[in-house]
Amino acid sequence: MGTILCLSSQVARGYVGGSAARIALERMGHECWLLPTVILSNHPGHVRFAGEQVPPGRLRAMLEALEANGWLGDVDAVMTGYMPSAEHVALAASTVEMVKESNSDLTYLCDPILGDDPGGLYVDEAVASAIRDELIPLSQIATPNRFELEWLSGKSAKRTKTAMAPARALGPDMVLVTSLTGEDPKSLANLLVQGKGGLVTSVDKRKDVPHGPGDLMAALFLGGLLNGLGASEALGRATAGVEEALDESAKSDELKLVGSVEWAEADPWLVEG
Repeated sequence: MGTILCLSSQVARGYVGGSAARIALERMGHECWLLPTVILSNHPGHVRFAGEQVPPGRLRAMLEALEANGWLGDVDAVMTGYMPSAEHVALAASTVEMVKESNSDLTYLCDPILGDDPGGLYVDEAVASAIRDELIPLSQIATPNRFELEWLSGKSAKRTKTAMAPARALGPDMVLVTSLTGEDPKSLANLLVQGKGGLVTSVDKRKDVPHGPGDLMAALFLGGLLNGLGASEALGRATAGVEEALDESAKSDELKLVGSVEWAEADPWLVEG
């Protein structure tokens, strides 16, 4: 079991961003310390939302308090998600470096939350560029969706075969790409690129999926690795967990992660390599 420091969004209602990551990691037996980059009533995809950014200076003060109490040495992994400004990206980068000073074996997962199909970028281009230039090079694991991989790499990556080279070129030891077009037009594929190899899980396309599956996938994958799983089993279990959560959330406007633990204990999905 590990301790994960997560910098991402927090919502009062629903499970996206850091709110999804925290419950997933805790259900897997990990400690998760959430430092919210933004606090919102709910996901902005709903009709109305309210909230505000947490100033980087305030987050830095919180980190310094954790460090002064001698707790940063307990952190096994850092996970970053939604960054509302380039200043938040800079803070995230310095946080990774700060924690590495206390734990040289730190694992850093960057979930580069930039945008998605069909809307494109939903952060400022300056934020997206900062994530590409400052966070991706620091990470051992990156978890972009298909759109984000294309934006970060500048190359087309519609299917698993065409996504292999762009994913490998990003630089992290592991790159988990979600929402690729599957071999069957009615399916989607998740591709994990590690070294020269690639592992794939395929799932059916769904309609009216609530926000948050990508956040949940990243957290479940990281949690599995920290629990000692190999890459293939971590991918299989993360995919199964997301699929189970989506089944539980059918006809809901949010992921349903409370009231059932099946998604955290689902049997591994078929992994092809």
